[in-house]
Amino acid sequence: MANEELFITREKLLFFYSTSKVNQQLNALNYYKAIKLKKYTDYNCRQIAEKIDMPYSAVYYWLQGFAPKSVKGLNELEAMNLLPLKINNSSSFLHFICTFGIRFADGCIYEQKRNNSFTFYLCFGDKLNAQNFVYDCEKHWSRSFSINFGSNAYYVYLPASLARLYIVAGSPIGDKTDQVFQLPAWIHKLSDSLKFEFLNGLFSGDASTPKLKPSGVASETIKLSLSAEKAIVEEFSQSFMLDIWKLLDGLSIDASKPKVQYNQPRIAKDGRVTYPVTVNIRSNRKNMVKFLNNVNYRYNHKGNARIPIMLESLK
Repeated sequence: MANEELFITREKLLFFYSTSKVNQQLNALNYYKAIKLKKYTDYNCRQIAEKIDMPYSAVYYWLQGFAPKSVKGLNELEAMNLLPLKINNSSSFLHFICTFGIRFADGCIYEQKRNNSFTFYLCFGDKLNAQNFVYDCEKHWSRSFSINFGSNAYYVYLPASLARLYIVAGSPIGDKTDQVFQLPAWIHKLSDSLKFEFLNGLFSGDASTPKLKPSGVASETIKLSLSAEKAIVEEFSQSFMLDIWKLLDGLSIDASKPKVQYNQPRIAKDGRVTYPVTVNIRSNRKNMVKFLNNVNYRYNHKGNARIPIMLESLK
């Protein structure tokens, strides 16, 4: 998203719908014209179709209550209280920002070119974490989503309308490990509480679980780790991962600057090599208490359960 402020309107999001094969943008605009003419004139269906230069069958279908695909998507987001989207403290936006953090950690959005749409899913290693996320979607967005199991993980698929919204808000499309991207600038302008909400989602997905040292009176370092392909890993460490460090630093959380772990290469079956890039939350007591008081690992139930015990031990 080019603008530093977050404000996504129905009109702005509409122009992210396809114009090839089926012109989803034009269909939406003509649908709104047809509904307006039906409401404010005495035109019949055929006259409305002629007025907006659309086939009679399409207009008839719309006036029977069947909206075009693009309009359904926009209506879906409005019903979730996410459109227009702007920075606020509503429960729907808090869940949006936390989900944005999960998306950067263990989520994927990729384009379906065959039908001009998008697939959007979040991955959870534990069923209870997926269930907690689905519960929060019902609570904050009034939407029910199913949980699917595959490849030793649990997947929650979100609608294409949400995928478009996240893309316009600054989400990358496709495999995150083979591209360089940055944290959307508007996130740096959030209140501290909303920044922590984003970090809550991010650390729930791609960070080590909070843990006390054997002594029981000190914490292990918390490590956030995301990977990138060999050819771009240095650039990735100085873009998105450095942005995360800056976000933490602005919240007075002491963390190490991004470091590429060249001693931990990950080699895929196709021979592709990626390296993890880490940012560590330093384990000094005051720093860890502040971090854990604000990042509760909502979607890592093991970490979430440990935090009260850790905070008590670190007093």
